[in-house]
Amino acid sequence: MGPGRVGASEQLASLRIETPLAGPAGVPSAPPTPRPRVTPLAPQRFGLQFTMDQEMHDLLREAQELMRHQIPTGDVTEIMRRGLRMLVQDQRRRKYAATNRRSVCRRPVPGSRRILADIRRAVRKRDGGQCTFVSDTGQRCPAREFLEFDHVHEIARGGTATPGDIRLRCRAHNQYTAECRFGTGFMSQKRRVAAEARENARSETRAQT
Repeated sequence: MGPGRVGASEQLASLRIETPLAGPAGVPSAPPTPRPRVTPLAPQRFGLQFTMDQEMHDLLREAQELMRHQIPTGDVTEIMRRGLRMLVQDQRRRKYAATNRRSVCRRPVPGSRRILADIRRAVRKRDGGQCTFVSDTGQRCPAREFLEFDHVHEIARGGTATPGDIRLRCRAHNQYTAECRFGTGFMSQKRRVAAEARENARSETRAQT
């Protein structure tokens, strides 16, 4: 191993795993998990520091073993890069119906709330994967997290699931717009009913297992 190079074992060892602290009556209690820190080191170079649990440690070890032919050194950075690529591709496919295959554009069914895959792809591309809410001062919301597809005009009021009537909104601005249209009390009731429905579904699932 040349100077300045770190082997796979040293890399893995540098990702420290903390043992849970002992709580009352000897019961292990997990310490507060420190937030991962991403630190800029140089142009296009960043340092990442975080603590793994046993499951992640074992998954990383297994990934190193399975990918020895592709990554002989077991380089942790390259393994994480490939894993993140796969994760992002999967989430793009699930959330925005992203695909490399040619798809046939279909017309949305009138009155249907379902947003077709090609329309989700078109809206995401048009909106740049960012919330489209613009404040009174002309400032566009910078959020790229918790994004939802929002109907500009509600289906009940003649809206359609077409690119011109669908936009990206973060959850907070999606709810804010709905409250402005329908009132805070109405939306609070809707959220309460939805939460109860989710809890009932979870209870049924637990009862069946």
